[in-house]
Amino acid sequence: MGHTIDLSAHPPERLSAAIRDVLTGAPDALGGRLPSAEHLKQGAEAVTHDQPGSAAVHFQSLLEIGYLVASADGFAEEERHALAALLEAVLGRAVSHDDLELHFKDLDAAVEMLGRRERLRRAAEDFEEDLGRSEALGFAALVAVADGRLAEPEAAALDELGSFLGLEAAEVEAAIDRVVGDIKTRLADKEGTQ
Repeated sequence: MGHTIDLSAHPPERLSAAIRDVLTGAPDALGGRLPSAEHLKQGAEAVTHDQPGSAAVHFQSLLEIGYLVASADGFAEEERHALAALLEAVLGRAVSHDDLELHFKDLDAAVEMLGRRERLRRAAEDFEEDLGRSEALGFAALVAVADGRLAEPEAAALDELGSFLGLEAAEVEAAIDRVVGDIKTRLADKEGTQ
């Protein structure tokens, strides 16, 4: 892939609000590129209430993929906290900040045991249909950019995820460009209202 993205010139609270707006936008506006906030809430509630099924698996796999990609360049405590806060804001009472933090620590342990590549491959297997693959890639890209930067290790992890999902490099790049474009549009809207 080779390109990095830097949105860190924007104040962190404005960037967080833009990302939250992208994730909670109207499902039709997302064009199937991201899971809807409602779909994420349903999955989170299924996990929280220990209800096995596709919604719970889908949600857990989305979280894992997002986390694995975003942590490819290291995952500072502030980034982990910011991601948990973003998800908590989007999901409302469906999941607690503490539960997310605990889940991320469990993912760290799993990566230590099996390695990032193997965990990413396994999580990608949970997305069999085109829409699910598109949502997984878009969500991972959104989470990776949530700290304001898409560094080369994260871009490489997105490429790897794309290959596990059976997507071409051009499809991966287009998905990243759409997500970043959506974020930039929301940032511009927010700056226009200041």
